[in-house]
This record gives sequence, C-alpha cells and structure tokens, in this order.
Amino acid sequence: MITATDITNMNIAANGTPTMEAIIAKLIEENSISTMQEGVNYFNNKNDILDREITYWKDGTKTVDETAPNNRIPNNFHKVLVRQKMGYLVGKPITYSDKEASEDEEGEKVSPNEEFVTEINTILDEDWDDTANELVKGASNKGVEWLHIYIDEVEKGIGEFKYTVIDAREVIPIWETSKQVKLDAVLRYYYIWVNDKERIKAEWWTKDNVTYYVQNDSGEFIKDDSGSEDGGSELRHYYSNEVGYGWGKVPFVSFKNNEEMTSDLKDYKQLIDIYDKIYADGANNIEQIQDAIWVLKNYEGTGLEEFQDNLRKYKALKVDEKGGADVKTAEIPTEAREKFLDRTEENIYTFGMGVNVSTDKFGQNPSGVALKFLYALLDLKCDVLERKFKKSIRELLWFIAEYYKITQKKNYNHKAIDITFNRSMITNEAEKIDSAQKSKNIVDDETIISNHPWVDDPQKVLEKLEEQKAALTDAFNNRLEEDLNDLEGETGGVEL
Repeated sequence: MITATDITNMNIAANGTPTMEAIIAKLIEENSISTMQEGVNYFNNKNDILDREITYWKDGTKTVDETAPNNRIPNNFHKVLVRQKMGYLVGKPITYSDKEASEDEEGEKVSPNEEFVTEINTILDEDWDDTANELVKGASNKGVEWLHIYIDEVEKGIGEFKYTVIDAREVIPIWETSKQVKLDAVLRYYYIWVNDKERIKAEWWTKDNVTYYVQNDSGEFIKDDSGSEDGGSELRHYYSNEVGYGWGKVPFVSFKNNEEMTSDLKDYKQLIDIYDKIYADGANNIEQIQDAIWVLKNYEGTGLEEFQDNLRKYKALKVDEKGGADVKTAEIPTEAREKFLDRTEENIYTFGMGVNVSTDKFGQNPSGVALKFLYALLDLKCDVLERKFKKSIRELLWFIAEYYKITQKKNYNHKAIDITFNRSMITNEAEKIDSAQKSKNIVDDETIISNHPWVDDPQKVLEKLEEQKAALTDAFNNRLEEDLNDLEGETGGVEL
C-alpha cells in the first residue's frame, strides 16, 4: 500500500530533489505482484505441483532422479471456487432502480430518477454483465481488479462514455490515506517492444491529467510524447472540440475482493498443494508397482541382463538345487489415501467457502432449507464481495452522472440509485411453487409472483395476468350476450 504521504517522504529522503521519472522507477522496482500471479496461475491450473522434481541423495549431493515416475497432476479447485462465486453473485445481471420511487394518491408509480435509471441501463448493458464477471474473477484471483473510465475521442464535440478492465498486476494505486478509500494518483505500467527490445511504458494518472513515460535505451524513464499530436507527454482526461478537461477524480475504480485486498487462494493454497502431492504420489506408486521386483537365489546366469532376456524370451530361468526366484510387489495404502484426499477436499471447500457438489448429505431432492445450508458459506463470502462491489459501482455511477452533466447539462443523483445483485442459487422449485400457492390471500399477488421460480420479470407477468383476465372477462361477456340472444330468439322476443 502506497499513500500520498509515502510519495512526499520519498521526496524528503532524496532532499526534495527526485524527479518524477525517478519516483516511477522506484515504485515499479519495489512493486511485487507474486501473490497476484499465484492466484492467476492456480486459476489457469498451473499449480506448484507442475514444478516438482523427484530427488535423492547421492554422495552427499541432492540429485534429480530422472528415472523415477514423476506424475505432475494439478487439481483445479481454485477455478471451481472462483467460478462458483462468479456464477452465484453476477451470473444474473445486476439491476438498478430508483430509491426515491413511490406511489401517488391514485396508485401510479412515480420515479424522479427514472430517466437516470434508463441512462444507466443504456451504458451498463450486456457488455457490462460480462465485465462484472471479469471483475469478480480478477478480484478473487488478485485481491483487487481495476476499471478505467474514459471518453472516446471524436473530431468534434465529445465522445461516448467507455470503461475497460485493467489488470491489477499493471496498477500501483497511490491512496490519499491509509484507509484506501480515495485515490490520489494511479501509476499504470506495462511492457512494450521498442526496436526489438522489451521496455516498460508508464502512465501517471492524477485527478486532472495523465503523463506518459517510457524507458530509453539505458533503462531510464523519460517522458513519452509519441501518442500526442501536439508533441506533449501530459494530456487531459478527455477532450471536447480540442479543449481538454479533467474528471476531478482519478478515472480508475478499484473493485476489491475484501478489506485486505487479498486473493481467495491464500485461504486454501496449502490444502490444494498437499492434495496435488498425495494424488500425484498415488499415481507414481501405481506406475511403480506395475514392474515386479525379482529376488534371485543361486541364479545360473551371468547377469541381470541375461536374466531379463531369458525371462522375456523363454518365460523361464535356470537355477541350481538351492536356487529360486521370488516376485515382490508393494501394496498401496489405498483406503488411507482416499480418506485423506476426501478430508482434504472437504477442507478446501470449507475454507474456500464454496459448495461441494459431490456431497451426499442432502439426498436426491434436498429441501429449500437444506439448499440454503449448502450455500451458506458461499453466501457469506459473496456478502463481503457484494458490499465492496456496491461501493465501487456507486463510484462508477458518479462518473456516469458526471458524463451527462458534461454532455447534456443534466444533474443526476448517483446516490439515489439502488444496486441489486440477483444471486443464482439452485432451489427446490416444487417446494417454492407449493409455498406460493399456499400464500394466496395471505400476501399480495405481486410478492407471490416475485418469488415464483419461473418468473424473471414480476411486473411483466402481472401485466400479462391483467390482459388474460380482461380477455377472459370479454370472452365471458360475449358468450353471455350470445346465449341471451339465442334465448330471445327461442322465446319469440318475449321478455322473461
């Protein structure tokens, strides 16, 4: 964690004379992404077991045994747990509504922020649903993921509001204080190729502008003006009719996994590693016992090579009167290994706060209560992430509101929007439908319909029910009228 105070202290330590280029070089040099990279590796099934070597001691030296079986089998529990989290929390689109919406005296819905909700849904469309999944994945693997806000460049006027995910391994945030709430600046850096040499390009983002830097042939940072039409290295956040403007905030939003900004992997990495080791050792043992060990007594041949040839060719061997041959095989402690692996797997899901779908504790058709218990840990884990993500999305809504203030002179209240995560939990549909039917005349129809497992849009279903009711009423009235007309014809028009 780096704060604005740390940058000031770096200036003081260097007698107040360090250049921005020197500060950037120092920040990048001291930045460690090893734990982030570890989370990404395990998500991509690149566990530590892939680097394991089988060794033995020879003449006091540790030596790699090239002849021993060395199965390297990674078990991708981390990806399963992260995918569960993604599917559960943002598998369904996040929805936005007006906190201040109410009903008037005639029962009509009044929403003072309805226009802003419409604008939000226009910007945060299907692409945002996919982006939300990427943000959850990145935060779970690395502890935090970043969203960069920008406005498309156009020749005249102002472009469209845009956002893009920035890999947290490329971002060094400079916070205003140690509470890590407001950004003072962001240093983004990444590798590029210049004249067949790999160099680092850096971007220093503040509340008003961005300055670009690149390494020269000596590896020192210099200002980079290659992307600027006017030859400058310092640019504003966005431009309208060739006039530059700043957001007034650093245009990066942090999507934190938790308060400590740590990866999910840290809670169960050692468990995955021991599971991989025991599982791979089991494969090694099976491979080893396929070859029998022969114990020879008074063998008449000249050596072991001749013995192997005779055994392969004649399926027999010669020994003297006191000779013989025994076959030795090792027994694998299968039951103990399986119990250990089962216990380790259970612990991975427990400490990873996920759902072990292989469990047989709840039978073939678990009740709603049993399913809630099954999802309890995942629900708790997602509660933490949801709180963090709501704050981040609220920050994103500020930028959207500011965009419309700039482009259309409209003042929208980003704090007046409700942000709803629609979680995707497996339910017992028959049980929910039965409960809905039994709730008739106890709770209102809208509440019952909202909780029906087949309903995604309660308002649309209510409208269809009204249409259906009106159609049935019309059909009944038409049939009644026809029957009355028929009856009138049969009675000769006599009034009954």
